[in-house]
Amino acid sequence: MNEQQQPRPLVHREIRDGVAVLRMDDPERRNVLSPRMVGDLVDAIDACERDVAVSAIVLTGTGPAFCAGAELDNLLAAAQGEEHRLREVYAGFLRVASCRLPTIAAVNGPAVGAGLNLALACDIRLASEEALFDCRFAQLGLHPGHTWMLTRAVGHKLDPRRAI
Repeated sequence: MNEQQQPRPLVHREIRDGVAVLRMDDPERRNVLSPRMVGDLVDAIDACERDVAVSAIVLTGTGPAFCAGAELDNLLAAAQGEEHRLREVYAGFLRVASCRLPTIAAVNGPAVGAGLNLALACDIRLASEEALFDCRFAQLGLHPGHTWMLTRAVGHKLDPRRAI
């Protein structure tokens, strides 16, 4: 690639009636959370927060998947002790979780591993009939990173004696 050419963005931002639709656009890789995807996602959310015309964000994916999770190389490196590689992935969904605007995940296909975290980081999740939520952390020998996000999304155990 010549120095003048910029790689195509992996997250597209479109404003519709005050709502920013952020579309992850790497369908060949099932919208995997690569360092570039995470960077583009963080930049898009930052831009939405700066734009006074934006009052909410919808996050979705292009193609057959919402998000297939983190790149396997990053996860395997993290399992071998390179924790910074995992922090790079976490930066994406933690940025969604800290967004000042309401966020909605429009889950249009599988949300796997870190993709599940990405959906859980949103304030609201809407799932299509093709949506699938799948945690793969234990199979890779990693701590299930979704536990905090899942508790945040669905709440703590309800004591049935206090439900009435």
